[in-house]
Amino acid sequence: MEIKKLVEEITVETGLLEELLKVFERETAEMAKIDLTAMALSNEQKEELIARINVHSSSLLSAISRLALREGLPESTSLAALSEFVAKKGNTELLSKQQNIRRTTERLQQVAALNREIAERFASNVTTSLALITRLINQSNVYGASGGYQQRSAGAVMINREA
Repeated sequence: MEIKKLVEEITVETGLLEELLKVFERETAEMAKIDLTAMALSNEQKEELIARINVHSSSLLSAISRLALREGLPESTSLAALSEFVAKKGNTELLSKQQNIRRTTERLQQVAALNREIAERFASNVTTSLALITRLINQSNVYGASGGYQQRSAGAVMINREA
């Protein structure tokens, strides 16, 4: 009974993680298109899914602890160690579910790292572009009394929104 409950909890957790992975993958495409509206929607969906995962994690951890205690292991036993212990007894279903959630989590971490790198590069490019535009604005060309263009500072300043 404890194993069945834990397998159900892992299945739910894996489903939530796979749903989050789909949002991250969609976000990668949205960032490539620089679709700010879609990116904002993806951020909302990520926040909602992360909150659901956090809520569900407590029941998953509780199921892991209950099964560990039933098997005579410490309450703090990890899912991987518990899965291997149960698999040695002949029940490999928990081990396959644990490996599936591990693969999903690893893929999620990879896509999140990719999205973070894309976002950081985008922010860096925008910062560089704004700095260039600011320099150009501050160096206006003014037609002088001598009949030629003179370089003078115009005194314009762009303010960074994050400052």
